[in-house]
Amino acid sequence: MKNTLLILFFAGLSSFAQEPAPAFEVATVRIAGPDSTNSGGRRIQTLANSLTTRGLSLRACIIWAWSVQPSQIAGPDWLSNVTLDIAAKAPGPVDEKQLYLMLRTLLIERLGLRTHTTEPTEMPVYLLTIGKGGPKFSESATEGQLTTKQGPGGIYMQHVSISDLAAEFSGKIFDRPVVDETGLKGRYDIHLDLASVAAANQQDRMASASAMMTALQEQMGLKVGAGKKTVEVLVIDHAEKTPTEN
Repeated sequence: MKNTLLILFFAGLSSFAQEPAPAFEVATVRIAGPDSTNSGGRRIQTLANSLTTRGLSLRACIIWAWSVQPSQIAGPDWLSNVTLDIAAKAPGPVDEKQLYLMLRTLLIERLGLRTHTTEPTEMPVYLLTIGKGGPKFSESATEGQLTTKQGPGGIYMQHVSISDLAAEFSGKIFDRPVVDETGLKGRYDIHLDLASVAAANQQDRMASASAMMTALQEQMGLKVGAGKKTVEVLVIDHAEKTPTEN
């Protein structure tokens, strides 16, 4: 009996010691209007103490907030149709990981998000690694938020992390999650000529993916190879289509 009481006592102490979920100091969440949903450029931006989105789907918000790949989410189709404008400020400078955890708290509070995860299961993925010749791009010489510009010469990205790049390819160019295993932790400036990818895209998705693999290897020194990873699936149990008032 004494042992049982001690276990319950320490369990109670543990629950009291848990830190509250990280949260923004102030935030507005609105359904995006046509100006946001039709705008170009990156739809989510982070700075040292803020996070903003323009016309970002609720599904994509969940992907960033829970750090999962598109294929790891199980939920209603309408998650992709609800688009949000978010302007949120943290109490002080924090890293990106904390900003995304704050976004998670915000989605739970304003859109009533409830989730659970399944038991880990093995699924096919693509592994992004460094090729034999090493990286063919440079670390950003300046500070700043991630910017993306696309033109006739391809795509230009500044202050991009390789994990961001892998997330951009997942479920879009490639039909499975792309997992960053390069070990590169910095932010980089890259230029990627996508002419061969665009030409291959006229044939089918497989041809486009193959062309992208070649482009990444030749232009960036990154290798994409098939593999398997044990991952959890995030199940969306409940979400509201309209955020609560700001």
